[in-house]
Amino acid sequence: MANGTILSRVGWFSMMIVVGGLLASCDSTVRQIGKSSTESSPVVQTESREKHTDRTYGFTVKYYPKEYVLLTDGPIQTATQPPAVQRVRFQRKDIAAGQVAGYEPPGLTVSVFERSPERLLHEWLDSAGLLPPGSEISPVRLTGVKEGLRVTLRQQPAPNEFVYFATDQYIYSLVPYGAKGGKILRSFRLLPDSSRAHMRH
Repeated sequence: MANGTILSRVGWFSMMIVVGGLLASCDSTVRQIGKSSTESSPVVQTESREKHTDRTYGFTVKYYPKEYVLLTDGPIQTATQPPAVQRVRFQRKDIAAGQVAGYEPPGLTVSVFERSPERLLHEWLDSAGLLPPGSEISPVRLTGVKEGLRVTLRQQPAPNEFVYFATDQYIYSLVPYGAKGGKILRSFRLLPDSSRAHMRH
């Protein structure tokens, strides 16, 4: 009798384990279905952006953040550079409206200079004092441009990277500052009609 009772209890426990496993499996399945049916698909958030196009000097900046403002009243001309025919700066709105606006570097500064077509870009930069000792120079490519140089001054605090593109008519100087400035720089393009003149090698 005792053995029968023990066997009966063992059988009862075994059955409860099986039933418990089945219920757990069903519960897990319900939770998974509920999760997939109630969760919404991820929302793709696009970054707010603006675009600037200068048809007079043949370039466009296809992206800059909405929290930035475009400034066309360029900084005081330095003695080491030739006069720019155009200068635009992309600066954060809060900085541009503050008292230190003249001391904080913009995210990106684009300066346009007239170019003497008989000079190579490297020669023009050197004569303008834009290749100081210690300059690291590397080529840069851009659609519609055959002559582009990146000048890095590692011994100088940021902004210490300068990108130059040349056409027969103009030289474009781009000075990025910070991660946002680098992103704006990468969106710089020449307009199709600005590449009509071929550059010298």
